[in-house]
Amino acid sequence: MDPICCAVLAWYLMGVAGAMVSADEPRVAVDQAAAEEASDVQASDVQVAVATTEQLIAEVRPSLVTIRVQGRDGDPLGIGTGFVIDGSGLIATNMHVIGEGRPFTVETSGGRNLPVISIEASDSANDLAIIRVDVGDDRLSALTLSQGEPPPQGKRVLAFGNPLGLQDSVVEGMVSAVREISGREMIQLAMPVQPGNSGGPVVDSQGSVLGIVNMKSAVDDNLGFAIPIDNLTPLRQKTNPITMDRWVRLSGLDESDWEIVLGGSWQQRGGVISASAPGNGFGGRSLCLSTAAVNDPPYDISVWVRLDDESGAAGIAFHSDGGDRHYGFYPSNGKMRLTCFLGPSVYSWQVLSDVQSKHYLAEQWNHLRVRVEEGRMKCYVNEHLVVESTDMQLTKGRIGIVKFRDTKPQFRRFSVGPDLASPPLSTAIADWIAGLGKGDVHASEIDQSRVDMLAARGDVVSRELRRRAVELEEEAQQMKNLAGDVLRAPLLAELGELFAEQPESEIDSSSRLVKGALLISAIENPQVDLAAYEAKLERMAREIAEDFGATIDEATDDEATDDEATDDEATDDEATDDERAKRRILDKYLFQENGFHGGRAEYYHPANSFLDRVIDDREGLPITLAILYIDLGRRLGLQIEGIGLPGHFVVKQVMESGEEQLIDVFDGGTELSDEAADALVQQFAGRAITPSDLQPQSDLDILTRVLNNLIGIATREQDIDAMLRRTDMFVTLHPDENRYRFMRAQLRAISGRTTRAREDLDELLRREPNGINGLPIRELKASLQPDLER
Repeated sequence: MDPICCAVLAWYLMGVAGAMVSADEPRVAVDQAAAEEASDVQASDVQVAVATTEQLIAEVRPSLVTIRVQGRDGDPLGIGTGFVIDGSGLIATNMHVIGEGRPFTVETSGGRNLPVISIEASDSANDLAIIRVDVGDDRLSALTLSQGEPPPQGKRVLAFGNPLGLQDSVVEGMVSAVREISGREMIQLAMPVQPGNSGGPVVDSQGSVLGIVNMKSAVDDNLGFAIPIDNLTPLRQKTNPITMDRWVRLSGLDESDWEIVLGGSWQQRGGVISASAPGNGFGGRSLCLSTAAVNDPPYDISVWVRLDDESGAAGIAFHSDGGDRHYGFYPSNGKMRLTCFLGPSVYSWQVLSDVQSKHYLAEQWNHLRVRVEEGRMKCYVNEHLVVESTDMQLTKGRIGIVKFRDTKPQFRRFSVGPDLASPPLSTAIADWIAGLGKGDVHASEIDQSRVDMLAARGDVVSRELRRRAVELEEEAQQMKNLAGDVLRAPLLAELGELFAEQPESEIDSSSRLVKGALLISAIENPQVDLAAYEAKLERMAREIAEDFGATIDEATDDEATDDEATDDEATDDEATDDERAKRRILDKYLFQENGFHGGRAEYYHPANSFLDRVIDDREGLPITLAILYIDLGRRLGLQIEGIGLPGHFVVKQVMESGEEQLIDVFDGGTELSDEAADALVQQFAGRAITPSDLQPQSDLDILTRVLNNLIGIATREQDIDAMLRRTDMFVTLHPDENRYRFMRAQLRAISGRTTRAREDLDELLRREPNGINGLPIRELKASLQPDLER
């Protein structure tokens, strides 16, 4: 058994065992233990209950069947469940279990294979199907179907099936609700449901079928849904039988027109060819080759293709030997690629061209055409030339379509002929389409005569209109990006000025740290009211100061008085005790009275890194809680410094006497001994603590660490916009950091801020014309030339 199956089995044994009921080992021990603890329940009653459960399972099991769906080459594609509703050979299940046009087998719980005669009735909308099987001379045991009202909330039920391929399993639960899901009434089940349970019956204590298991919850493993059994009645009353042979061939490819190479699952409906399962070739490659004869060049191969996922790949195959050798022209990861496949593995593949084209429409139908001439190939997307090659490693062979990986592409209108090029649009129509959305040309004002005129060119005009729609959407997104950039620009400038005016040692930084942290929040979300949060921090400091026995102003006056009145001067010990007492009042205010705490449950949530959210939610990372702590301490006359231990941020209180105390604000203000600090470093860095670990960090260092945390979060989430915002702040604080400036250039280019990306690259080249530390600056700049068509 492979590791995944072992893990699944272990999960079932440990996590679901309490809810599973087995005919061989019912929950006797649990029930008997409960009986022994409850004086008013007799052991005989428990035994009767167990016997009843065993009897119910024994009665239902002979009516269950296992349905195994096969691919075109006989490889297993999935497993599901069904149950007998008529002893003459009718079996109910889900439509998605048998799949449309898929071959499948039916096997009883006793291991008997039942030949499938027909799909008696099917209903895709309600995900139901009735199968007729050949039972020979022996009738099957049918289950009773419940009639009347939906089951009441709290009703105990059993569900039967083959969860995750674990055959003949039974799970116990209850009806938690009957509710509408995606426009259909469904029975909500409080029980674990997994793939393989689909199509199985949900029965009550009398063995009557209440519903058919349909799907598991995407939210909780112990929650599932079933289709009410009443939905099966219309199918039984009005059947539409399709023989099994016809069922498989109806959606299959016509073998006189196509041949499948390297496996995969292909079918055709309404002129559209689609592929689903990966092929047997390396990278999931699978070919569907046409049986049409190919003449000598010149000739065109043409097809329309649409990908389900732009990270996939599918398109035209040509010059095929009927095996591993052929050319392929196809979209892949948003680029147009021409590849020469010379064998079964990636080491024998040669990517001849891989280019971006503005004429390829992501998530749309795209027209691919390959023009084969003597000694040359021309590849077009939507009638625009994107690749031209004189590679002649393969010069003849069959033609068809190809797919890779898990891509589920659709193809239509495959054809081959001497010249399949579409006539170009007239200049007048092309200019008119290009002007849509600009000036006085608006799609909402097009009259019918114009529509009829455009319709004369059909697909060509429709395709160009879709392309123009994509351009308008991109322009709208660029406008939104520009609006955000304009809003953030003064905040970025203020952040830069905060640390650019004077060296940190020459400026009163009592408010600079918190000001910088709040600016980071406001640049991320310009709706943040900076003045409101600064006022809130002042109010918090005043409330803490009241517990000191004096306001902050009075404390300042006292300091001035202390300088003049030496007779009343406190000793160093008394001053230290006073500083400790004030810090403990700060601890009490934050962590006990107001509930500020470390964000352990969602440690990497971005909100934990933004000071406004930390103040509002009273939850944060060690470093953001430290910023709040340092700022309040400074406002109260305490010397609190930030200490960036490896992997964990703490603070240090420095007393006037020179005594120091480390504090873990993430842990509610816990005082850290030298040994505890060393243990933290050992935990996060795997080494002993060093004196450099305990050096205080500057305000700029602290904010830089915050930004690095935020950039890391955005990178893990693949959030380009957030990565750009946060890198922009980093470059603002560290304008000489070349790698971050190059990163910003890349992010600006990806997000369509092309001119500003080139500005960053020009600045990097100005600093060092020959390049910086191997950064591909010139290559990126060359790719950003305006209106460069590839």
